[in-house]
Parts: sequence; C-alpha cells; structure tokens
Amino acid sequence: MTHPSPASPFPELPITDAELATARRGVALRGGRIMGGLGGLAALSALSGLAGVWALWHSFNALPGWLATLSELSGGALPNVDVAGVVPVWTLPVLLTLTLLGTALYVWAMLVARQTVGAARDQTLNPSPDHAAALERSARTVRPWIVLGQIAAVLQVLVPLLVLPVTLGLVRQLDPQTFAGMGFGAAETGVMLLGVVVQSLPTIIITWLILAAIRRWLDAVVTRARGPVPVRPAACAVDPWLLFTLVLLILGLAALLLGGLSLLAASAFVGGTPLDAPDLAALGVTPAGLRATLRLGAAAMLLGAIASLLLTLLMAWSRGFATDVATVLDAGSPGRPATLAGDPWSGPVRRAQGRDPN
Repeated sequence: MTHPSPASPFPELPITDAELATARRGVALRGGRIMGGLGGLAALSALSGLAGVWALWHSFNALPGWLATLSELSGGALPNVDVAGVVPVWTLPVLLTLTLLGTALYVWAMLVARQTVGAARDQTLNPSPDHAAALERSARTVRPWIVLGQIAAVLQVLVPLLVLPVTLGLVRQLDPQTFAGMGFGAAETGVMLLGVVVQSLPTIIITWLILAAIRRWLDAVVTRARGPVPVRPAACAVDPWLLFTLVLLILGLAALLLGGLSLLAASAFVGGTPLDAPDLAALGVTPAGLRATLRLGAAAMLLGAIASLLLTLLMAWSRGFATDVATVLDAGSPGRPATLAGDPWSGPVRRAQGRDPN
C-alpha cells in the first residue's frame, strides 16, 4: 500500500513550458542512461562474484600447505595445526554458497531496479492504464528489495562479528603462549565486538534513511498514476540524500584510484633478482610472484574503481531523473496531457500605472 508524500509547507511555483520540455527530455535521456548503467553494474557484479568464489576456493586449498610451511620455518615454535580441526569441513561450501547466493540476489536486484526505472519513465512520458499497471507491478516487486537493502546493512555487521572470534581462535591454536600473553579474554573480545558495532552504526543509519527516502519517492510516483498527489516534495526530500551519497562515492573512487596506482608503482620496483630473505623464499615468495600479486591487487582495485565510477554516474543521473519525473507528473493530472500555468514573465511589457498619492 502506498502513502502520499507529505505536503510541502511552501507553495509550488508554476511549471513553465520550457521547464516541462526540459524535464521530459531529462526523463527520456537519464532514464535510458540509468537502465544501461544498471545493466552494466549487474554484469560487473556477476564477474566480481565469480572472482570471489575463485579466491575462496584457492585460499582454502592453499591454507594447509601455508600453515605447514610456516610451522617448519618456526623451527617447532609453532605447533602443527590441523586445519580440519580448526576450520569445520562445511565452512568452504557454506561460504561458496553464500557468495553465489549474494551475487545472484544483487544481480537480480539490479535488474528489478532497471525494470522499475523503465516503468516510471514510460508512465511519466506516456501515461496510460497499461503503463500505470506495469509501474505498480514493478513497485510491488522493488519495494521488498528496498527493505532488504535496509536490512542488509544490519546483516553486514554480523560478518565481522563472526569472523573476529574465528580469527582469534585460529591465532590461539597457532601460538597459545603468545595469545595468552596478549590478554585477549572474554572481556577484551567483547570490547572489540562492541567497537565493530559502534563503527557500523553510522552506515546502517544513513543507508536506512536513504533507502526510506527513495521508497517514499517511488510511492509518490505510483500514487500519482491514480490520483492528484504531488511528487516534487518527495523528490526534494530524496535529493540531499542522493547528493550525500554522490560525494561519498566520489571520495571512494579517488581512494580506489590512488590505491590501485600505488600498487602498480610498487610492482614496477620489484626486481628480477632472488630475494635475500630465506624465509620468504621457503614460503615460495619470489620477485615474479610478488610482482604478480601486486598487479593482481591493483587490477582488483581498478576494477572496483570502475564499479565505483559507474555508481557515481548512476547517482548523478538518478538525482536528475527523480526531479524531472516529479516535474513532468506535477505539471498535469495523471492520464491526460499536462495543463501548464501561464508564465507570469511572458507577454508584452506593460508600463506601470501611476497612483494618486492622496
């Protein structure tokens, strides 16, 4: 069930012919760009999910050999750790399943959002009962995904809360004496977990508020297809959140570019001579392998920068799309062409009439 947007405390200015024409062009142009960008983002998400599956599989297969080599290099100071006794056998299948499931859900959500943008564009530019019904169907489909996105921000906190105790348990198995000397008891572990929760609270709150504003805008657009409900107040309410997200994405894009270029520069300084450290050589670390690892990390960060750039463009287009849709819809009643208010600044110039001071 949809709820109309709250009425604005300020009177809406009339929409002129030029504003309506510009808004209609913006709906068509930005709507198409958003749909294309969401399709590209879905493809990048699928590739990233497959890369994550490969990394998990390779890491778990290499973990026993790496721990055995580390125990040999320590000269017996570190005990031989039975990986099967520390890490349950179901860990890898569960992580692989969750990764694939999360990737599939994310790709599906992108495609659902793409369909909803197309439905909103069609109903805005060519209002009809069929387009209105398609918009309502898309809104019913996308609303649970918006709620899921709000809940996912909370669920993401559970991952470090689970990983931290497992990591501490693995360190305890590797070196019990050093771990006991570090003083990581139940109280210290609880403080660390509480710190993770406190650091994640701003992200949870911001994500929740942003998605709630987007949901209210969508509800206003859907309701406008059946009744005279203003959409511009909802568009004005969602615009600051989209702008805030846009700034965060730009900062993240700059960080990814800087990190990727730094790794590329570091890989250029890795020479072809053998390493002097015998411990690293025993672990199989070679200059060529180190250079390949640095380049792989740089490629991953640059791929993330491409995804971040696409998200930045999507956010910029979405700001204009939300405003343009609201302008076109508020220019007239749903189901018939827009009836515009006259432009008070148009027409011939009239000389002001004098007034008797008495």
